[in-house]
Amino acid sequence: MMSMLSPPQIPLFRITLFYGPDAVEGTSDTIHCVFNVKKRSWKGGVQVDIVVENHQIQQLQAGLVFQAWIEEHLREVPLDQQEDFLKTGYDLFIQFICFHKLEVYIQQGIKQENTQVPGDVLMAQTDEIVYREAENIKQQILVELDLDAVE
Repeated sequence: MMSMLSPPQIPLFRITLFYGPDAVEGTSDTIHCVFNVKKRSWKGGVQVDIVVENHQIQQLQAGLVFQAWIEEHLREVPLDQQEDFLKTGYDLFIQFICFHKLEVYIQQGIKQENTQVPGDVLMAQTDEIVYREAENIKQQILVELDLDAVE
């Protein structure tokens, strides 16, 4: 009898956040995160600069009712720490948007070269994934903020 179990899928890419979110130098309407991406078959990793436009971030925040959601979870945090938690929560949210945009970019065929993915590219696909992954994203933000046990 043959086993129906298959070995766990080993990810093709190792992705590490290098830095971000930061404002793109010289503009006030875009944010970027830089990721190091390494495919197992590559000798070294490449840097992928993912740019997201502020209006896209704001639309996703509004669509996911992010502000009200995070404020609800911060009620248990001491008042003098809430601002820091809020900023970190927003940074994490932007990192997740950038990460999901990077995923879309990789699926379309990443080359072994440093590159920048402009803010006006892959927006619809990124939005679709962020909405689909919204609960997972929110849960991961709570874990990162150490608020997941405060229910």
